[in-house]
Amino acid sequence: MVLEGYQVKLVTIDASDLDMLRLWRNDPKISQHMLSQDIISKEQQERWFEKVSQDSSQRHFIIWYKDKPIGAANLKALDGKSLESTSAIEPGLYIYEDKYRANLLAFAPTLLLNDFSFYDIGVEKLKAVVLAENQAALNYNQKLGYKIVNEGPLIEVELEKLSYEIASKPLKGLLSRVSGGRKSGV
Repeated sequence: MVLEGYQVKLVTIDASDLDMLRLWRNDPKISQHMLSQDIISKEQQERWFEKVSQDSSQRHFIIWYKDKPIGAANLKALDGKSLESTSAIEPGLYIYEDKYRANLLAFAPTLLLNDFSFYDIGVEKLKAVVLAENQAALNYNQKLGYKIVNEGPLIEVELEKLSYEIASKPLKGLLSRVSGGRKSGV
């Protein structure tokens, strides 16, 4: 599956991506923001890939910008159902390339994931869990319309379609002027 728009492309991962993904995920600049910060072995990565490749409740993507991989993204059904029949999804992503992390482009993969979730799949809600000390992720999610629903060491946030449409309109406008909007494909 390929999702494309807002200057980026999300391409479903395959076995050739595993070494790069493991390198990225094990890098402290990424792992420090993850719920599990354990170092991932090659064998663990391969077992994970075997599992997720057969699991209709989730999809994992490489984020491409200008024909270069810059990060990873995913969608998971919270109820274990297939993505196409769930009502709530947990999206996730990280941008590995430093120069793309703290600018407007960092919103592009999220816009694609959210558009796909709300408009193509038709989910009612997106949910995420963020480490309380990860203020950058909290601010990022709030700019997209997420509302905090539970606070603690892990902060739970939720996003409904209307809030997303309102909050994302300016971001989409800026990114679409350059890229021409969103396309999706299988």
